[in-house]
Amino acid sequence: MRDLFAGLAFFAAGVATIITAQQFPTLPSLQYGPSLFPSIVGGGFCLGGAALAVNALLARRQLALARGADDEPPPVAQKMRWTMVLPPLAVLFYIVASDYLGAALTMALIMLTLMLVRKTAPLIALAASTLVALSIYFVFSRYLLIPLPQGALFEGGLPWIF
Repeated sequence: MRDLFAGLAFFAAGVATIITAQQFPTLPSLQYGPSLFPSIVGGGFCLGGAALAVNALLARRQLALARGADDEPPPVAQKMRWTMVLPPLAVLFYIVASDYLGAALTMALIMLTLMLVRKTAPLIALAASTLVALSIYFVFSRYLLIPLPQGALFEGGLPWIF
């Protein structure tokens, strides 16, 4: 049942993302505008959410057919784990902290936390989160020319990198 609700929530979030992205201004000199990437992400949310919801319904139907009509109801689902709420909390943390810490450091902290919670070896988690965060930062800021928050903590830039 939890997967059904999660799938429906992802589908609704995808629809909301697409609707919001369509309200972004268009640029007359380009065939695509700032709404392209959020629309693609929203479409992915819709597809993933629909697949998750349909899969949950099919699994529930198979379970009901296997049990028969006279059996007891299914056991209560396990209590919600922190691993389920960490990704949305990570997004909120990025929104709140990136202006102060900067995008690169905030992404690295989020990835490190998620990897440690999933029981990755600490040294591997530290190395991977640092390399991936810096790679993402450089791709978006240098190649795609998307302005990412520099952070007030290091006075607008990380001196050993920039």
